Amino acid sequence: MSRPLILFDLTRLLSATGRSAPTGIERVEAKYAQWLLSLADIDVEFVATFSSAIRLVQRPSVRSFLERQAKTWGEGAEDFSAHTALSNINQFLAGEDAPRAPRFSHLSPEERRERQRAREAGRPAQAITSWAQKVAASLAHDPLGPVLRRASRQPIIYLRASNDRLENSAPFERLKAMGVKMVVITYDTIPLDYPEFVRPKAAALCEQRIRNMARLAEGIIAISHYSASRLKPLLAPYKPKLTVAHLGADLPDHSRSLPSLVEAPFFLMVSTIEARKNHQLLLNIWRRMVDELGEKTPKLVLAGKRGWEAQNALAILDRAEELRPFVFEAGAVPDEALDLLRRRATALLMPSFVEGFGLPVTEALGVGTPVIASDISVFREVAGDACEFIDPLDGTGWRQAVCDFAAPRSRRREDAIARAKAFQAPSWSGHFARVRTLLDDIAAHAPVSIASRARRVLGSAALIARSTSPVAAEGTTNRRPA
Repeated sequence: MSRPLILFDLTRLLSATGRSAPTGIERVEAKYAQWLLSLADIDVEFVATFSSAIRLVQRPSVRSFLERQAKTWGEGAEDFSAHTALSNINQFLAGEDAPRAPRFSHLSPEERRERQRAREAGRPAQAITSWAQKVAASLAHDPLGPVLRRASRQPIIYLRASNDRLENSAPFERLKAMGVKMVVITYDTIPLDYPEFVRPKAAALCEQRIRNMARLAEGIIAISHYSASRLKPLLAPYKPKLTVAHLGADLPDHSRSLPSLVEAPFFLMVSTIEARKNHQLLLNIWRRMVDELGEKTPKLVLAGKRGWEAQNALAILDRAEELRPFVFEAGAVPDEALDLLRRRATALLMPSFVEGFGLPVTEALGVGTPVIASDISVFREVAGDACEFIDPLDGTGWRQAVCDFAAPRSRRREDAIARAKAFQAPSWSGHFARVRTLLDDIAAHAPVSIASRARRVLGSAALIARSTSPVAAEGTTNRRPA
């Protein structure tokens, strides 16, 4: 087999430029980029998808971007750093009136300023071209045609770690017309299975993306067997190769580089505040405990930005004054501070109704922190018997578990710690071993006809050239012919 060329799409990661608290998908995309940069036996180019164009990102730009982004994720933004987040949490744990995190603490300061200017000018939110989009367009401006022409002797695989912009099939169809194979990582089918938990129109968008993925991709990577089982019926009649690769949970230890936490027990939930995460269950439990236990009520730290379809939970956080001494909305906590919280928590709480994987669960177990989680199939799959499992509707069961874990010298918690320490966390090396097997299989079954590839690439040059204008519309003035 000829040495393959991988075209890895950085669209999702570039769209979050400068943000200090990434989503799980953005973390995965960064891991893939770092892994691909480390490989010596394949060729790798990086690209980004715009409205109807796929453009090239130069490798030196990718390296510097990843280094800068990892630093921002770890240390936080200039006005909401890991140190600031910990200082706020320490005040809360010490019983003081702690300041809240900035409303959009996960955004870069530049993007926050641009949003503020847009609001002041009366521009609708959907019309805002964010600072992050401008940076993405400035990095991804080179035409892809020359790369494809140089690779006429190689099998080429277009690899992407998100479903962003898959609803518009035109740029991917042009790649397919040039003999490029396609592999996509997909995370869940939640918008289709549970439309009540997502934004309006999200279900229709998800359906279109999955339809295009099924039709165009030769390979699909699911992050759990649960997600794969929900996805399989949607892939017919195309039936691309489907493999399951659990996400890695091997994390660096940042806890020694930061100020210590106040010596006080606390429970932790790590999640965007949205309906399917079931924050309201915990908030209702904590209200009842405040009524019954008063000052003996355990403390709860919520780490994560505000999301969607969670109006009741947000109303409680904003208005329930009696909860303030016991529940703290810490905002989008930077990674270094989050790592310390994860290692020090009495337990991680994860009462979700549905998940595609549950990375906070495996990450907490991976550092020996006990987890109380919903009794849903995907958590059983990824955690085995390492968690305390409780039905997400069983408020009484959750309250009893929290009280038991909070008790001094809790036997129930000691047993949970033992199970957590015995847990074998999935590794990124194991994940990428399965991905590499799939990529090699697809490359081996992608015979290259040099003359045919050259004709396809040259014959598609006009189409690629015509696709440069959407890039300028996304915020760049760098327009070059293919």
